[in-house]
Amino acid sequence: MSVFNMKNITPQESKEAEKPLVMLVDDEVENLNVLRQLLEKKFQIITGLNGQEAIQLIDNMKDPTKIQLIISDQRMPNITGVEFLERIVERMPNTIRIILTGYSDTQVIIDAINKAKLYKFITKPFDPIELTLTVQRGIEAFQMRQELIEYSTNLEKIVADRTEELNDKNDKLIEALNALEKLSLSDQLTGVHNRYFLNKFLPPELEKIKREYSENKYHDNQLGFLMVDIDFFKEVNDIYGHDAGDKVLVKFAKIFTETCRQSDWVCRWGGEEFVIIARGLTREELQGLAQRIIRNVATHKFELGCGQSISKSCSIGITSFPFIKEQFSKLSWQQTLNLADLALYLAKNNGRATWVSLFEGSAKPEDSIYEESMINLKKVIDDEKISYCSPKALNSF
Repeated sequence: MSVFNMKNITPQESKEAEKPLVMLVDDEVENLNVLRQLLEKKFQIITGLNGQEAIQLIDNMKDPTKIQLIISDQRMPNITGVEFLERIVERMPNTIRIILTGYSDTQVIIDAINKAKLYKFITKPFDPIELTLTVQRGIEAFQMRQELIEYSTNLEKIVADRTEELNDKNDKLIEALNALEKLSLSDQLTGVHNRYFLNKFLPPELEKIKREYSENKYHDNQLGFLMVDIDFFKEVNDIYGHDAGDKVLVKFAKIFTETCRQSDWVCRWGGEEFVIIARGLTREELQGLAQRIIRNVATHKFELGCGQSISKSCSIGITSFPFIKEQFSKLSWQQTLNLADLALYLAKNNGRATWVSLFEGSAKPEDSIYEESMINLKKVIDDEKISYCSPKALNSF
């Protein structure tokens, strides 16, 4: 007959509920009674007459981990004390385990200490004071371990919460930085790209083209540069005011964007000047793009507000990079863009509303080709170091 009593699991008084829960396992009732009388003043006690019964009690408990300490006799029928404790190690890893054993079983217990993860073994006959102190220290060890586990869990939660908070702040910071960079890469008035965008993204694009050239690939896949200027733009500001001028600039940018391909870059270079970067177009295709831009601008009515509208035109200078196909690094992209600016100058000095294209000439260029062009473009063209193309005859340099 079991000496297990339900009142030992569910104490009726709050003070009893606060006592640590201890399980006693022994196949001799007398031993259980002695241990109970020794410990019940300070601890809640539940008992089992053998290992199997104790395991059944543990299985039927809602939370067996509340058992803070187990004292088990070693010699019991069916399973020994060590075997019983081995079986519950995984279910109750933090519960303190103590074995009561005779001297003859000492070596067996020592060999099994690691398997059952024993806190201590006490030999019979035991000293009541020593046993009580051992149980008290075992309970303190259990409670200290639980406090450490709780602290560690809370610390992990705090770290996880802080990490999540930092990640959230970091995501917001990245989002803000991306938004800020987007603003810094865009012209605030027209919404198209700006000079900073070109300085940031054009060099890596040119490196890609350089690699293709080094591998003898896509030699016709140059980067087209179109320098566009609004003709007589100053008159808009002088006659209609700067607000009207801003509206014209915004509409010009929209016309450029709608005329160009999605892969093309439209950039406001400054004032009324825009730069268009177009990859993968031949010389003739670049000139065709320039002609479409000029036509779309000429056929558009620019609304200024208050029922007022005006017509405008634009001039375009065209070059491509690399400017000299067989000498990729002969001119930098900035120098090539300056040649596009020279072409724009020619277009504006030959009636405006037109385009001029400067490209590699038939004569072998010298190292000073860029400097010569900046000083006397006409001579460089006459010497066939640079060629030009225009729908109008060039009357002035």
